Amino acid sequence: MTLDKLHKNIVVGHGEVIWPLYMIFKERLQIKQFKDIKIIHNTHAEFKATIRGDIETQGLLCPLVVDEKLQLRNGNHRFKAIKKHGDASLFYVAKSDEEVNFFSRLNVLTWELHPDVSNLMEKLWQGKMKKYTEKVTHIFQENVRTVDLK
Repeated sequence: MTLDKLHKNIVVGHGEVIWPLYMIFKERLQIKQFKDIKIIHNTHAEFKATIRGDIETQGLLCPLVVDEKLQLRNGNHRFKAIKKHGDASLFYVAKSDEEVNFFSRLNVLTWELHPDVSNLMEKLWQGKMKKYTEKVTHIFQENVRTVDLK
């Protein structure tokens, strides 16, 4: 099986990088080498096959999530499916457990809404997602500049 739908290209110093389709919080994305990622969860063969099939038809939709120690916190099955097809990918680097939870839930929401994510930002503040979003409002302010209208 090949993963022809993967978006990838060569990036100097990183090798072949696999790009997720949706990169919502660009300030938190970092290219990380697959060889540097630490796996902390087991995979389930049946679910891994399902995820691989999804990646074959749609590509990698969302970034995987690591903590600052490069421990893979979300995307274990996706990681196993794509790591043989490149050298690196973009990862959300979470700075706290609240951020891990938020980015993980963001990925699920994005996957559920795909291909029409036009109301994604609105959905972040509704239903079950709201409790995760409210704990990480600082993420929405990173690298935002104020304008002096004088």
